[in-house]
Amino acid sequence: MAGQAAARRRTGVITEKLGMSRVFNDAGEHVPVTVLRIDNCQVIAQRTQGQGGYVALQLGAGRVKVKNTSRALRGHFAKSRIEPKRHLIEFRVSEDALVDVGATLGADHFAAGQFVDAAAPPSARASPAR
Repeated sequence: MAGQAAARRRTGVITEKLGMSRVFNDAGEHVPVTVLRIDNCQVIAQRTQGQGGYVALQLGAGRVKVKNTSRALRGHFAKSRIEPKRHLIEFRVSEDALVDVGATLGADHFAAGQFVDAAAPPSARASPAR
């Protein structure tokens, strides 16, 4: 089963958590849901087996002014003809799940009822015990 999961690995998307809400199912029970916003998520680059030894997609999301972007990143975005993004994240995918550079990913990328994993940087508010 682990081999099947690795063979069908699809890309994720970069989102921002807006908060929590609830929806009601047909039985009238409420189901807690997380509300996420996808802000202009685009494929920036592809990593193939020949280039880096692994297969991945680099995604960018958000907006940032060109003057606030480093020259190295400006060149990276110019190579793929995409405006600079605030966030860059790389997702490992399978060969058959590669998406074209410049493609925009949205909520329609996922199937209805599909489970997704969410990750976030650690909270800066937590303080160690003293």
